[in-house]
Amino acid sequence: MKLEDIKKLADLARIDISENEMEGLAKDFDPILAYVGQVQEALKISSMNDSSDKKPEDYFLHNVMREDEVTNNRGEYTDKILADAPDIQDGFLKVKQIL
Repeated sequence: MKLEDIKKLADLARIDISENEMEGLAKDFDPILAYVGQVQEALKISSMNDSSDKKPEDYFLHNVMREDEVTNNRGEYTDKILADAPDIQDGFLKVKQIL
């Protein structure tokens, strides 16, 4: 990786970086980028052997997160939380005003 590219990345990330640090990063980036290339190549080979119609890009396009759903009953933990609170008012946690 070129020093100019590292400088651009540092500017985008708003990181101050010295010339010595950039040279060290340039040496570190090359093996990392080579490894990423190997992973991309493995994905291409894997997708060629796959009999489905999926392309390599399709593996990264689905949401792996669970659906956002309520799993407890309303008020189920209210008494436990209020019992541990230092100050309560009208069934709510009372906190100091910050503004």
